[in-house]
Amino acid sequence: MSSQSRDDRSLSRDMGPLAAMSTVVAGTLGAGLFVTLGTASATTGPSVILVVILSGLLAMSIAINYSWMATIFPAAAGSYAYVSRTFESRLPGFLVTWSKWLGYMAADAVLAIGFGSYLQVFYPSVDPALAGFGLLTVLFLVNLVGTKGYSVSQNVIFGVLMLSILVLVIPGSFNVEPANYQPFFTGGFDGFVAAAVPLFYAYIGIAVAGQMGAEVKNPSRNLPLAMAGGTFVLITLYVWTAAVIYGVVGDYTTLANSARPLATAAEAFLGDAGTAVVAFGGLLATASSVHAVMAAGIKMPYSWSWDEVFPAKFSEVSDRFGTPHWSLLTLYVVAASLTFWSAGLNQALAIATFSYLIAYASVAVAAGYLYATDPEKAATAGFDPGKWLYLPVAVGGLGSVGLLTQAANWSALVALDFAALSTLAVYLPWLAVGIVIFGVYWYRGERKGTDVQAILDTLPGVASDEYDPDVKGATDESVGGASDD
Repeated sequence: MSSQSRDDRSLSRDMGPLAAMSTVVAGTLGAGLFVTLGTASATTGPSVILVVILSGLLAMSIAINYSWMATIFPAAAGSYAYVSRTFESRLPGFLVTWSKWLGYMAADAVLAIGFGSYLQVFYPSVDPALAGFGLLTVLFLVNLVGTKGYSVSQNVIFGVLMLSILVLVIPGSFNVEPANYQPFFTGGFDGFVAAAVPLFYAYIGIAVAGQMGAEVKNPSRNLPLAMAGGTFVLITLYVWTAAVIYGVVGDYTTLANSARPLATAAEAFLGDAGTAVVAFGGLLATASSVHAVMAAGIKMPYSWSWDEVFPAKFSEVSDRFGTPHWSLLTLYVVAASLTFWSAGLNQALAIATFSYLIAYASVAVAAGYLYATDPEKAATAGFDPGKWLYLPVAVGGLGSVGLLTQAANWSALVALDFAALSTLAVYLPWLAVGIVIFGVYWYRGERKGTDVQAILDTLPGVASDEYDPDVKGATDESVGGASDD
């Protein structure tokens, strides 16, 4: 692919700081606040509040790693670009993000069904899967028209969503009964640790803005603001909300068994009107999460295609809207199909979390490696944490690896007891398929003499005149534009 051809396929920087922030916050709340925050207590009870805090510390470390890398490589499909450009090889970035792509499609299906569950508050007879399919269809059309349409709709959802959460947590703070927190630990240490993986899924969107790095204005400022700042907002909301819902509900199992735990908690002390507002917030939160995951998930195949290790169709952009329409269509079809494959959704969700953790650990390694071995490139970052960077690198990397041991049954793998495997039983074959696809396109590139270094000297989604790796990575003037609206 020539430089001119890539420029024709580049993305437009139409996303301002508020849209980037709402992508992280509103795009994550549907997974955590309105779904996982209740169900995760099944193994540990009210001590889920403490798990939220510890998970938040890990999430903030990951957000700092991504924020720092994003200012050096403000590209589409963040983790793919960070890893492939740091190690000057397309393969490690592809391996890290291939399963993450499956995770994004699975997450969209799970969240779409969550939307249907909250819709049942207003329409009890509605089929959650059918409602989720309808939501995916509408948001497919919204994303098809480009980043501007996405930004406007996400900003509106974000504002109304914050209002609906405050309706619950502010009055709820005055209705807390301390006795409801007892017993605090219901499942011992094993139960406490078991809650860590599903609760970390509550922070799964912290790096979503990085996937859209080629579309964010002034990325040296706005990407760290969105990812690190947004993660701080999430931690605050999660801890506050968890303290309220477990403080107002006498039996935590009521929340653990609820498909819409915040609405269930609201029923304990709010009238019908207040419960309806919270349920409406659940609709907005899950819709917003589906929206953000869809917008971000299409950037991975787009970036592989840009780097010529995936079909060229996936990096084509619509002449009218400038969106990678083939990549978007693929995600929509797969996610919509998964909404009707409910038997496989729990496993798909486990794969999503598993693949995200691999990406988070890999980016932590890449950030530490880049800082230690390439000070010239590190100096192009939008902020300089100095050697303090090694702290989030260590916490993010080791914490992600630690959670990986909970997300997969490694002992079964060591014992070659494949019947006992769950996540790995799908993850490993899917990874093998990806390696074959990469190998085919790598071989084709070798046959035609593709200049791989010339590819790696570009950033996926970024026009050639906006990125010069020999000068400053990407200056604010060249990638940000003057406007920040």
